[in-house]
Amino acid sequence: MRFPFSFATCALLALLPGNLLAQTLASTVTRSAGVQAPHPANVAPKMQLEIAVSDSSTTYLVFPGPVSLVDVGQAPHYLVKIESNAVFVRAKRRNPPPTPILVRYGSRYWMGHLVYTGRPVLQLYDFQDGGALGVSAGGNARNGAGVDDALALDQGHEKRELAETRLAKLATAKHADTSGLRTADNDLVLSLANVRNDKDFTYLRLKLRNTTTIDYAVDFTDFELVENSRKKFLGKKKNEARRPLAPAGGAESQTIPARAMGYLLYAVPLYAATDRGHLEITLREKFGARVLVLKVPSKVINTAAAI
Repeated sequence: MRFPFSFATCALLALLPGNLLAQTLASTVTRSAGVQAPHPANVAPKMQLEIAVSDSSTTYLVFPGPVSLVDVGQAPHYLVKIESNAVFVRAKRRNPPPTPILVRYGSRYWMGHLVYTGRPVLQLYDFQDGGALGVSAGGNARNGAGVDDALALDQGHEKRELAETRLAKLATAKHADTSGLRTADNDLVLSLANVRNDKDFTYLRLKLRNTTTIDYAVDFTDFELVENSRKKFLGKKKNEARRPLAPAGGAESQTIPARAMGYLLYAVPLYAATDRGHLEITLREKFGARVLVLKVPSKVINTAAAI
């Protein structure tokens, strides 16, 4: 016959009073016979909705409110684009690692799990009109956590109207391109003309000089907050984190005529980056493949004048 306790343990238990001995034995046997419950973090992925993605087609997610931020754990392996209340996701290569995806829509958050599939997919995950934003262990639909967010775009039209008003004010401001931030490619020159902050948004005025004989029609502009983008001295670079931002103001579709110069205006949610981060602005052409990428260091945004 085997005993659940060692000889030394039994000797110590024999010295305890009767009532205390009974309580100790009961609690010890209960803990030994019971199954320890798993930590919630270990079961979280099973409760998240799996989103099928492919490298040969695009997956679409549509939310009940405007999307203002998407954060993908394995960002270098996935392409992500925000359009109003929709998110477009596509794998950059075959068999990327599965990764969580966090979406902020309106004043709420939703988290899912991106999973690669080898076959082409044409998936539409429509979470509008009561669509399930996730699955629980019991199979019931559940919404994302209701966390208030001061930068959410559904907090009313006042903030967006104020953003547009301040963009119009910035459009008439004196050109102050003293930072030397510019990028040139394919006879196109993109530079930062002005940057301003208020308590909610960062306002950007970009100058695009087109020295070619072909108009440059901006299809859309991507904004990404990049952290840990630089290496320490004689050290390794930490894991780089990228967070796409949806512009809260300004027109995306703008055209800079051939052999001309024009300005592009945008407002993005305010974000204080560290000294190892930057705001990456990517202009994509509508009828062509000319792409321009401008990196704005965090110091330029963190120390920008107020508007």
